[in-house]
Amino acid sequence: MAASAEENTRVRLAELADLSELARLDPWPSANTWRRKIEAGEVTVLECANKIAGLARYTMLWTTVSFMGLVWIAESYRGRGYSRKLLRFLIQHLKAQGAVALLSSSQTDEPEAQRWHAHMGFHTNGIIENIADDNVGEIVYRLEL
Repeated sequence: MAASAEENTRVRLAELADLSELARLDPWPSANTWRRKIEAGEVTVLECANKIAGLARYTMLWTTVSFMGLVWIAESYRGRGYSRKLLRFLIQHLKAQGAVALLSSSQTDEPEAQRWHAHMGFHTNGIIENIADDNVGEIVYRLEL
């Protein structure tokens, strides 16, 4: 009997062996930044059938408040609850590190990202106006841990 997709799925902290794949999926951070974030435990990955199908990276802004810079699920894996699974793992990890809140954000012209944040239990925490090109603002969200 074949294993189900759920049985072949796990969320874990990223490892240095994941560096090249993470850099391919999210080229924004430099290789040195990826290395530092992985070593600090600031990257989690969703692994499906031994392949990285999602990731979340965060930064500690203050001693007990973190900021999620990115949550990403490969398009072919979306709509299956994997982002919630990734977020749950991240929350447990952050709590173990002593964090009390997780901040995140989305641009004011991203209604899908805004719905995702609300669906995951984030509450709006303000807007930074005109932070991006074309007068686009950034909505800040907070999730109490």
